[in-house]
Amino acid sequence: MKKLFFIGLLFVLALTSCQTELKLAKNFVAEQSNTRVAVYFPEKADVKVEYNTQYQMQTEVLQGFSQDLFLDVLYGAYADELRAYGLDVYVPENADNVQVDSVHWLVMLSRMEISGRITEYEDFLFSDTDEFSYKHPLNTVNVASWFEINDGEWKPVQFCEHNLIDGFDSKTDFSFWTTKFDYTYTIDTLQLEDVYNYAVYLGKLYAGYTYDYMMNSYVGEELKKRNYAYQLLLRYDPFYKKLRYAGENDGFISLDNP
Repeated sequence: MKKLFFIGLLFVLALTSCQTELKLAKNFVAEQSNTRVAVYFPEKADVKVEYNTQYQMQTEVLQGFSQDLFLDVLYGAYADELRAYGLDVYVPENADNVQVDSVHWLVMLSRMEISGRITEYEDFLFSDTDEFSYKHPLNTVNVASWFEINDGEWKPVQFCEHNLIDGFDSKTDFSFWTTKFDYTYTIDTLQLEDVYNYAVYLGKLYAGYTYDYMMNSYVGEELKKRNYAYQLLLRYDPFYKKLRYAGENDGFISLDNP
């Protein structure tokens, strides 16, 4: 009986915490509707093409790549998406004198690495009696980004890493005449235009991650004041005006956590 009581108590406490989280997040959304955000992106990224010794080749997708265009597209998408959250994105007149507080944020993309590489994809085929695998070299563009955020105090550095990879599809057909499997595949090879479109995707993704990080930071601080130690991370959809719980790896990674 004591064990059942303890489990029930934990369930009630967790439910109360969840309801509190949602209420606090809604308060944050309402209060931050007029927040101003100074956003700085770097003039240059660290761009490199890696040589794959296993396949003795390197990707050609970054030939003619303009990091200036990539960063401009990324900034535009990031700023537009932050505005969709009701935030006012601006460029300060004096970069050395930026107001920072709970309704004036400073966001800096302090570092970005763009790497072109060949990665191996292993495709598996299963039959009733056997297992086969086929390995394919695919073009990959890896983008890693480090963000520094200040709302009156510097937050832990926020990190995000994503890959853009060749599209891949395969199928198998069984022949009753030969009793063998016929394996075919297609690769939708990345083009340079896809990389610039990827900048749009990343800009929107980073903006959502930024907002959600600030929202969850606020919720976490308020929960501490109420002596709640448990917190589930939330995400906010500005288009449907809804909150949902974040999935695994659905947000920035904090690098300065102890």
